[in-house]
Amino acid sequence: MSATLESDSLSRRLVGLVGADNVITDEARRTYYSRDLSYLPHATAELVVRPESVEALQGVVREATAAGYAVIPRGGGMSYTQAYSPENERTVLIDMQGLDRIVEINAEDMYVVVECGCTWKKLVERLKAEGVRTPYYGPLSGMYATVGGAIAQNSLFLGSGDNHTVAESVLGLEVVLADGSLLRTGSWAHKNGKPFYRHFGPDVTGLFTADTGAFGFKARAVLRLLPVPETTLTMSFAFENLEEMLAVQIEMSRLRLSAECYGFDPYYNATFEDKGFTFKQGVSALKNIAKSGNSVLAGIANAARVARSGKRVLRGVNYSLHMTFEGQTSEIAAAKMKTAHDICVRHGGVEIDNSLPTVFNAAPFDGVGSVILGSDGEIWLPVHGFMPLSRVQEVGQAVEDFFAENKALMEAHDIRTSYLTCYSGAEFVIEPSFYWYDEVQQFRLDRIEPAFREKWQGREPQPEKRRVALELRDKLRDLFDAHGCCHLQLGRYYPYRRMMNNDALWTLIQGVKGQLDPAGLVNPGSLGLHGNGGKA
Repeated sequence: MSATLESDSLSRRLVGLVGADNVITDEARRTYYSRDLSYLPHATAELVVRPESVEALQGVVREATAAGYAVIPRGGGMSYTQAYSPENERTVLIDMQGLDRIVEINAEDMYVVVECGCTWKKLVERLKAEGVRTPYYGPLSGMYATVGGAIAQNSLFLGSGDNHTVAESVLGLEVVLADGSLLRTGSWAHKNGKPFYRHFGPDVTGLFTADTGAFGFKARAVLRLLPVPETTLTMSFAFENLEEMLAVQIEMSRLRLSAECYGFDPYYNATFEDKGFTFKQGVSALKNIAKSGNSVLAGIANAARVARSGKRVLRGVNYSLHMTFEGQTSEIAAAKMKTAHDICVRHGGVEIDNSLPTVFNAAPFDGVGSVILGSDGEIWLPVHGFMPLSRVQEVGQAVEDFFAENKALMEAHDIRTSYLTCYSGAEFVIEPSFYWYDEVQQFRLDRIEPAFREKWQGREPQPEKRRVALELRDKLRDLFDAHGCCHLQLGRYYPYRRMMNNDALWTLIQGVKGQLDPAGLVNPGSLGLHGNGGKA
């Protein structure tokens, strides 16, 4: 059978499973779905399919792999590490966003069962109505980012200061394997049990967290629940240099004071200063802020203060640190904030207007445009290191030195950089980003407001600037590795195998892949695993 006839035959079978509207064959749309944010080379999937039930997902995976096609899960599409980029065209890309139901909210046993194509925004808003929340509750891109995507990438941000990465919030999973069979993990696999406990024997759940989709398709997840905090307070400080700001974050991390504690460098500050919050974002945020105080009057006062601040929040600030403090009583939250205030002052910080964390806390998922593009529509592409607290200052200085050494090269190509620093429990992240002018992908344009989209679409490709930016990013990735850093969202970009110091772990990983996916058809290339039972 010719390749075209084989593809047509598979397409017809998949249409029978999910309907014609949920099978994409148009080349432009297939290319759109196959490309992530990284600007790195990729193939275009032969088919894009959107199942709307777990049973349909099982059928799609079974049919595709039986026909010898690779199958790749795609969530909200916010990856920048080629997590879902096909290695070859003989691929069925599976859009998981059709599986977005919140199956069960169990406020008695404190867990929620959710389909993995559900966005964090949808989940958080639904849980809030019940007075509960997951410990980690999403990335800043949570308007689009899905639960399954975050688990596969082991995301951190909202709630991570107290509650670590998303993997720590997962109690159990339902995973569709390469042959279409369904695996349950944790106490969910107990024949008479409920999904309340992760460690039903060995931690099989953990195998499918941070796997970037290499081992199977996360169909449903069980996440822990916490009561929504009664009180949330925010605070911001300015620092003259990176060393002072990092010292504060290190100390706060050890004391577990804040739900979020994130730092920006001068360029990041200027990005917010220039772009600010759009009218639509501002109205949305102010509505939430007006409801967020301990009283109606306090909420209105908060909203009025933010409105007056406008874009002046970070004017003239070198390094800014923004903190959120939660407590089941106002006294608990205030005590945390007082301790953090004293730490900031002791390290040379000056308190500044706290509008930025106040807005983020009130509308955490409304600022995607500020995340994926610079203030003038520059391409944004980050790289990060995940490190122990004892290495934070060392790595921070190494990054500063790297930028100083490459300053002339970056200036010659109009490439700018920024920092985001934050922590997850007692683990620390330094995430520099590169910005340069280039063609803006349609996927990015679709996630910003029409006024900005009209202004920035149609820019000419800048291959030389892009080449230099991507090479610098690779070198910075390797610098992090040389300092013993780990990485979240490994995908195909971070060299997982190369970072290992023993062969036994890689043999185990290959063995797991070979058992779950003998032909190596589930997201081949992810984690550096390929066909033939996962052998590279």
